[in-house]
Amino acid sequence: MNKEETTIPLEQQQDVAETAQPPAAAVSSADTPADARLAGQPASRKDRFLGSLIDLVLQVLASAPFFWYMGLEAFQNPTPALMLANSANAILVYLALHGYLLHKYGQTIGKAEFGMRIEMLNGQKASLQHIVLWRYLPVILMSFVPVIGQWLTGLLDPLLIFRKDRRCLHDHIAGTQVNYCYRGDEPLTEIATAAESTEAAAATTAETEQQR
Repeated sequence: MNKEETTIPLEQQQDVAETAQPPAAAVSSADTPADARLAGQPASRKDRFLGSLIDLVLQVLASAPFFWYMGLEAFQNPTPALMLANSANAILVYLALHGYLLHKYGQTIGKAEFGMRIEMLNGQKASLQHIVLWRYLPVILMSFVPVIGQWLTGLLDPLLIFRKDRRCLHDHIAGTQVNYCYRGDEPLTEIATAAESTEAAAATTAETEQQR
């Protein structure tokens, strides 16, 4: 006695085939470069250095009129009033250059160039107020401390980036981190994370089932 053959509809065959195939992100993740700038990943030391270098050059160029007006010889033996005026000028120049980007995206010009942003430890974008009051201002105040101030801000602060978490002293003070993110409203890289791909696949499947 021959067994009765069962015919599976074409649509179900396609569904079974798609289910059996691994997600695209899982296949391509093995080909993802180790240095890929993926959203949510800590920014590399190289990119942070280059971003900071860009910001430093812009800061110096924008501050040139102030130094020219005050006279470079005055900074050889600066008075407390001159140091205070220099700090106030530095903050104003910093906000003029980066204020909008920091408020909107948590980025400076240099960080935006490499797709980085300043985040809180929970992954949320740091606010402009928090960045200025807790990440930027304490470093300026530390520089006024006699003897050790310049060592703290000029040496210890950047050297802490070589720790595993890649957070400088000002990051620890402010409770912030620098991660790769999205450049404006566009993703920094076309390579999606596995979690994003899984969520997208689940949403697509749900929509398909509803349409049926």
